[in-house]
Amino acid sequence: MSTTNLSNLLQPLRNPPEWSESSESVILEPYAYITSKPGKEIRALLIEAFNSWLKVPRAQLKVISHVVRMLHSASLMVDDIEDDAQLRRGQPVAHRIYGVPQTINTANYVYFLAYKELAALRGHDSGDANRVVANKDLDLVVTEELLSLHRGQGLEIFWRDTLQCPTEKTGGLFRIAIKLMMACATKNVTV
Repeated sequence: MSTTNLSNLLQPLRNPPEWSESSESVILEPYAYITSKPGKEIRALLIEAFNSWLKVPRAQLKVISHVVRMLHSASLMVDDIEDDAQLRRGQPVAHRIYGVPQTINTANYVYFLAYKELAALRGHDSGDANRVVANKDLDLVVTEELLSLHRGQGLEIFWRDTLQCPTEKTGGLFRIAIKLMMACATKNVTV
C-alpha cells in the first residue's frame, strides 16, 4: 500500500467527524426543553455556600456548576422515563414530547458532554499530593458518583416493584459538586 493510500485511509482517524450545529440542536432538543423550566437551583446555592470556604476560582466554579446541572438534567430525563412520569415542574416530561428513544439518547449524550466539560478543569497547578480530591481524578470522582446514583435508581426501581426501600441514591450530585470543588480549591485543600 502506498503512503498516499495509507494517509487517505487514516485521515478519518486523525480528525473527528464533522458535526453541524443544526444536528447538535436536534439531538439536544429534549435537554433544552427540560432546562428551559428551571427548578429550585438548590445545588447552585450550596455550591456558592461551599465556595466561600473552598475559594474555587470563578471560571472553574462555573464549569463545575454547569457539569452538575448537565448531569442533573440528564438524570431527570431518564428518571422520568423509568418512573413513567407525566409531568416535571408542572409541564409534560421530555419523553412525552420527544419520545422515549430520543430522550434516552439525549440524556446519554449529555452525560458524555459533561465529561467533555471536565477537561476545562484539568491542567491548573493544583498541588494534587496534598488534596483530599486530586485534580487528576476528576473523571473517577464523577464516575464513582454516577455509578452510585445509578445503583440507587436501580434499587429504587426494584423497591417500587418489590416494596423494598433503597438508601444509596441521595446526595450523589451534591457529592460530585463538592468533590470537583475540592479538586479545584485554592483554600482548605487538605480538609
